[in-house]
Amino acid sequence: MSDAPVAPIKAPEKAVAVAANVDSAPADSPSGKLSNKELKELKKQEKAAKRAAQKAANGITPEQQVQLAEQKMEKKKQQLATNTNLKKQLHQTLIKDDNVKKIPSLFSHLETREQRNAASPSISHIVHPAILSLTLKYSTYKVVGSIARLRNMLEAFKVVIRDYKTPENTTLTRHLTGHLSHQIEYLKSARPLSISMGNAIRWLKQEISHISIDTKELKAKDILVEKIDDFIKEKIDLSDRVIIENASQHILEGSTILTYGHSDVLEELFKYCVLEQGKSFNLIIVDSRPLFEGKKLLNSLVNTNIKATPITQDYLKVNYVLLNSLSSTILADTDCVFLGAHAMLSNGHLYSRVGTGLIAMMCHTRNIPVLTCCESVKFSDKVQLDSVTTNELADPEDLVEQIHSKKPPQKKSFALEQFIKQCEDEKKSEEPTKNQPKKKQNNKKDEEPEKEDENAPLKDWKSKENISLLNIMYDLTPPQYIKKVVTELGALPPSSVPVILREYKNT
Repeated sequence: MSDAPVAPIKAPEKAVAVAANVDSAPADSPSGKLSNKELKELKKQEKAAKRAAQKAANGITPEQQVQLAEQKMEKKKQQLATNTNLKKQLHQTLIKDDNVKKIPSLFSHLETREQRNAASPSISHIVHPAILSLTLKYSTYKVVGSIARLRNMLEAFKVVIRDYKTPENTTLTRHLTGHLSHQIEYLKSARPLSISMGNAIRWLKQEISHISIDTKELKAKDILVEKIDDFIKEKIDLSDRVIIENASQHILEGSTILTYGHSDVLEELFKYCVLEQGKSFNLIIVDSRPLFEGKKLLNSLVNTNIKATPITQDYLKVNYVLLNSLSSTILADTDCVFLGAHAMLSNGHLYSRVGTGLIAMMCHTRNIPVLTCCESVKFSDKVQLDSVTTNELADPEDLVEQIHSKKPPQKKSFALEQFIKQCEDEKKSEEPTKNQPKKKQNNKKDEEPEKEDENAPLKDWKSKENISLLNIMYDLTPPQYIKKVVTELGALPPSSVPVILREYKNT
């Protein structure tokens, strides 16, 4: 009988000791008051004593308590390693590639294509098929442009939400946000998220948190799909319509307009001026390698007809020029410049396709007004002074392969490229020595095409230590080179971007 109540007696002794410390601490301290750290420690000791007393009353010995605590710590470590630290797993599973070593130290902080794709094996088993197909389109440049990527992402999210089923012992508002986070992480493996995509994701997660816990699953999913449709209609379709109506006032009859690359808003703007307003004007499309986005705009305008006749025949005279051949004679006749936007930063800088800043600066020196058409969903509260701190690195092979080609690079998926590399390496290692004389004969046939590329400066650039290729996607245009930013809220100067951000957040 004397041995039975040993465990229950020890816990109260601890509690008495803690109480004694609480009573004696104010007297020992010089001011008579405990500091915040001492109060936290005392509260922790009190809670530990109470838990130990409760466990001892339930018949759990101190040794068993220590074992249970160790098991909990091991479970937490396993959860951290498997669920929450996807970025740490990404860096641990990096795919070795020579391109990573060839990046200049100034841009070494930017993620490469290989580093982004290393995230796919860890979470691919929980990714929806719609996200898998969309990621492939992003990585192969089948879907290019901030608004096009945003629209396709929201359409894919609608499919994900419709097929989503809430697991047991949880709710939709708590679990769906985490489920979407895994889909978003996989999307990042193709290309980094655009500013508009980030704003839409934050909005969607906020809408999910506003749904009541008592709402049935089917009704909650219908509400979210309906809100996504409203977002696409209000922030993209209606906003573009208002921007087009405001910007069309700056295109006059017989004027010469210059644009760079491709933008969905500008494409609709030029069609609107011809089809609905009946204006005839000259258009100069400036384009650059390697994506040749201006050709997409050119093809769309050529294939647009009025009563079975192309608009380029009677109303629109189009000139297609590459950026490196843009001369002062072309700019001498230009009346206005329209530029697309990837994002507008809060300090008034325009973040857009690389080459935009060069055109804006050239036109500013000749007093040609530069206008930017940008939806409010592309506005960001970030402040950036250069295009080095945050940017996107594309594959440097796009600048080397098909260097004389006039078409965009025909890219394969990253997984397919890695598989082909592995197969080629295995074939080289398995080739017997008997085939060596045959190789010499085959090499004679291959000597002729090699002679053509002997003087190519980028031939075998990976093996040359002093040559590195950098394929940057975006650049930054200072606000002094931009006259107006045409938004759905009106045509405003770049300094009014923080005001639009405030209005956007309120809505």
